[in-house]
Amino acid sequence: NFEHAPQDGAQVVSLASHLAEAGEHEAGGRRPAARAAPPRRLRFDVSPELGAKVEAARACAAAEAAALDLDTATVRSVSASWAKGRGVSLDGVVQLSFQLAHRRLTGGLSSTYEACSTQSFSHGRTEVIRPVTRESAALLQRLEEGDADAAALRAALDAQRRLVADCQRGHGHERHLLALLVQAEEAGMPTPGLFRDSGWATVTASLVSTSGLRSPALGWFAFGPVARQGVGLGYLLSPDGVALCATSFRGSGAPRAADLAAAVDEACTTLRGAVETLIPAPQPTSKL
Repeated sequence: NFEHAPQDGAQVVSLASHLAEAGEHEAGGRRPAARAAPPRRLRFDVSPELGAKVEAARACAAAEAAALDLDTATVRSVSASWAKGRGVSLDGVVQLSFQLAHRRLTGGLSSTYEACSTQSFSHGRTEVIRPVTRESAALLQRLEEGDADAAALRAALDAQRRLVADCQRGHGHERHLLALLVQAEEAGMPTPGLFRDSGWATVTASLVSTSGLRSPALGWFAFGPVARQGVGLGYLLSPDGVALCATSFRGSGAPRAADLAAAVDEACTTLRGAVETLIPAPQPTSKL
């Protein structure tokens, strides 16, 4: 994952888009006006002590990579085109499907992280969306009991929409609180009581770590777990479906990546059925 790194999803998507555009130019016989110098290998002279630390870090990263379980699925039951035609948020439907899948696999809901870009601000990076709400929990309970209604479905989707809008406008709170915690640590202050509270630990555990992107330049997008017993869900929203990448750590007790991907695919089908049954499609308006 690249949260809190020098680059984040917006930069990765921009780079991929430029590379895809350059490839299209090459395929069409239109070569760039100027070519960059060919890459050359960089060599670093480091002390034995630093070299040992680099090697230890490499071995640790290799072990983490080897322990990571990953599987993909192409979800066709929901898509950007379908969501637009039904007048609902595709991201909202997908996030509800994540919660439903996790509930079916583990028997309950867990703290969920969704990355939200705040790049509309000059120094903006990301804010945290917490998609598990009272409204979503109530809807999922009723879906599994077979008595969900339009009010419950709309309430869950509206709650997610409000959260996203607030975070995009800079009205989120979790990054602000994280900055206060880091400043307290850097100043050598005792950890404030808020951050010692069990509620803070529960919320920020982020056992379900998710991030979504929209870009025709990308084929797949992975987002790893941030907790040993957690799962990761990276997804690409497109007009004809959702490209899903599920991850977890082997032997951690978390759901297997293949089981998670399959459960999300099934949950998306459930959510599509609920939307089409409970929410009438918007009527087309005349342009005359």
